[in-house]
Amino acid sequence: MMRRLLLISVVLGCAFGAAAATWIPAAPGYEWQFPRDLAVHPEYKTEWWYFTGHLEWEDEPEAEALGYQLTFFRSGMAPAESLEKASAWQPEDIIMAHAAISDPSSGEHIFSEVIWRTTPFLGGFGQAGDSVLAWCQAPAGTDDQWELEWIDGAFHLRVRDDAQKLRYELKCVPTRPRIFHGEDSFSPKTADGKNGSLYFSQTRLETSGSVYRNDKKRTVKGKSWLDREIFSSTLAGNQTGWDWAAIGLDDGRDLMLYRLRDADGVTDFAVGDIVGPDGVNRTLPAEEWQWEALDYWESEETESRYPVRWKLVIPGQELELLVEAVMPDQENVSGLTGIHYWEGAVLVHPWNDQDVVLGRGFVELTGYGAGSRPPI
Repeated sequence: MMRRLLLISVVLGCAFGAAAATWIPAAPGYEWQFPRDLAVHPEYKTEWWYFTGHLEWEDEPEAEALGYQLTFFRSGMAPAESLEKASAWQPEDIIMAHAAISDPSSGEHIFSEVIWRTTPFLGGFGQAGDSVLAWCQAPAGTDDQWELEWIDGAFHLRVRDDAQKLRYELKCVPTRPRIFHGEDSFSPKTADGKNGSLYFSQTRLETSGSVYRNDKKRTVKGKSWLDREIFSSTLAGNQTGWDWAAIGLDDGRDLMLYRLRDADGVTDFAVGDIVGPDGVNRTLPAEEWQWEALDYWESEETESRYPVRWKLVIPGQELELLVEAVMPDQENVSGLTGIHYWEGAVLVHPWNDQDVVLGRGFVELTGYGAGSRPPI
């Protein structure tokens, strides 16, 4: 959904802000084509490729699973047709990438980020038909690249930050059809439908690869979730943040829910989707589900107070669930942009039996605390 903090245009994108050309707005009727739509869409202002997942150690399957995140963001500096490019080094876009690992066994949450203008040797996006979808140089001090590739029907993810001791290389293979959110290829973010995005998810990606922990390469396997979103609009003026959840239940159902909040924490707009084991998607209007925060965690670094435990009820699906963070501190704090948000792995239990695990997922929380409103 329209959520990731694409603040980059605020940080570095002012140079071309006076361009006369305009971005194409996301609108109903878009005709998806693949693999074309895995690649960059320069006619829209903002897009991202967003992976989250749970990884188990192959040599220690009884250990608590890791949560991981990798996101590549693109923010256009100006529509391409408005730029009179003097050389290939003149950037059209900003590329930003966020990566994290949450290890509940140690209580450690590791976050890393990079941000570059798209120029040769710094970062960029592949065109339709290219195997590389997005890439960028690793953070200073690490002689490597972060990469997202599409090769032979699988996504390949590569991240390394030696200073943060964060490194993983993963292969994510689709096992289910893509899920397209909204009606007629348009996912609204306001009740009047003026703001929205082109948005699909790829759930239950079979994931394998390596994670480096304590300077040791270890083999992992698990499940991942991809969100792909493309748009040019911004948050509505009264919207200050969002709560988003992506959950895979052990019975084969997948849930995606989001709500956008105003400054008082009141839901301004909300919608969801539930996908059956057969891959059929059904929209869940806001009146068909309740998502209540139960417990909170306060960040010592940002003094933001985030919910980390919820009751989720979907009566029409006979679901009454407890959703809880695998560990409270899963806050990402950007040293490059000053934005902070909570991006965390969660476990799902039946409400009346909290010792049973019914599924796993990820929750994202933005707009909590001073200065945390995403400027998108």
